[in-house]
Amino acid sequence: MPPSDPVTYSRKSQMAHPLRHSPSLIPNNLTSHGSNVAYCRGDAVIVSSYGENKLTSLPFGDKVQVKGVKYLDFGWVCVLAVCMIDGFQLWSNEGSRMLFFHPVRPSSDSESCYVRGCSVITDRNEFLIGDSSGAMHTFLCSQSTSRGLSVKNTKSIREHGSAISDIASGGGYVASADDRGNFCVFDVNVSEPTGGHNLMSKRLFITSEKSFPCGSIECVGSVLIAGFSSGHLKFFDLGSGECFVEVAAHSRCISAVCLNEEAGLVATASEDCVLNVWKVPDSPSDGSQVDLTFTEYIPDRQLTGVTFLTDGHGENKMLASSYDSDTLDVWKEIRS
Repeated sequence: MPPSDPVTYSRKSQMAHPLRHSPSLIPNNLTSHGSNVAYCRGDAVIVSSYGENKLTSLPFGDKVQVKGVKYLDFGWVCVLAVCMIDGFQLWSNEGSRMLFFHPVRPSSDSESCYVRGCSVITDRNEFLIGDSSGAMHTFLCSQSTSRGLSVKNTKSIREHGSAISDIASGGGYVASADDRGNFCVFDVNVSEPTGGHNLMSKRLFITSEKSFPCGSIECVGSVLIAGFSSGHLKFFDLGSGECFVEVAAHSRCISAVCLNEEAGLVATASEDCVLNVWKVPDSPSDGSQVDLTFTEYIPDRQLTGVTFLTDGHGENKMLASSYDSDTLDVWKEIRS
């Protein structure tokens, strides 16, 4: 349950976290687990331990073009997923060892294919990735005595007519977004054995009226939260597909949406140099009011990502990445 005490954030006395290279100007370009944060820069993925001057570049054997990174937490293990042209990789949490690689194939010899968007299926040992053809692929993870992690591709799904932009899971649902601003919502079949082919059943397809690309989504309860290139933030009922709240949240593209489920908050970062934090209902029945609890304009910062973490001293922080900046901006959570 979200805390009853109001939550806000402050940069006062918070040191910016140093980086080795500026993050790329791509959506959702910051992810965290524990005290580790990761982002991508062109053909490099950088893992940094917050609060320490320690940075690791993933040791790719060949030059790659990275489209995104995201930590996937299964509870018993957390891995770093790297989405790239022609496939994706799974790495150990700290980025020292590659655990798995899966190629994606273009539909013709004249095209390339890239992976973008991935998510753990909540409470399952399974995850999904999306690709530029509009397909999604499910994978089953299990422990392996020899390699530490065993991964098996179990199913491919094609419901979108354009490139997948993001995938999210929560509340018994899986949602996918594409470059035309459309969404597909699936029910997760909790009674299906792990790795079963009936894991997900399509519930509904939400068609965007204005076709603005949606680059970032989150699921909480029965609510889908979606950030659009138009700067609009929309809240959908995952059961019916109805958009019950729409907010003109930013003046430029929303580059990242990040959920802090424990606090009942969602942060939005944008290319307009503004970071917002919203108090959101966890179900449409809670009413249509969405409160802005924190906002800050950060001069000369094209924001590319935002994440929440707890540091080594037990303090809750919010971090934001920016294009052409060699630091992460840091805010401390304050409860009154």
